Amino acid sequence: MVVASTTARFGLPEVARGLVANCGALFRAPRPLPLNVAKQLLVTGRPLDADRAYTLGLVNELVEPGRAETAALELAATVCENSPLAVSVSLRALERVVSEPDERGWSATEVATAAILRSADKTEGIAAFLEKRPPRWTGR
Repeated sequence: MVVASTTARFGLPEVARGLVANCGALFRAPRPLPLNVAKQLLVTGRPLDADRAYTLGLVNELVEPGRAETAALELAATVCENSPLAVSVSLRALERVVSEPDERGWSATEVATAAILRSADKTEGIAAFLEKRPPRWTGR
């Protein structure tokens, strides 16, 4: 569950650096988000603002700045009012269901990462980011 400030931003900026999202986002982003939104995040590098993330269901609760931790603790307290066993087995069952395709996803991520590992675009993207300048892509 996600509790976020109204000023939060959510993004996958890797492509803007000549990289691919290799933290599981290639196959996990489409789970909580519509496929077209996940694609947009993955290929534009532009973030979603908190309101859009909430509207799309990525964020459970949206709170004023400085209240996210308090609201998250309140949500946790609500969960803790329930049967620990029922909560635990429910979460384990849910995790088994949604994580089944992870093996294929990690394999696809490895292939994508290997494709850019020694690329000129990766080197240029990282250099441009560190030098705070726009990248000059070559597509190689």
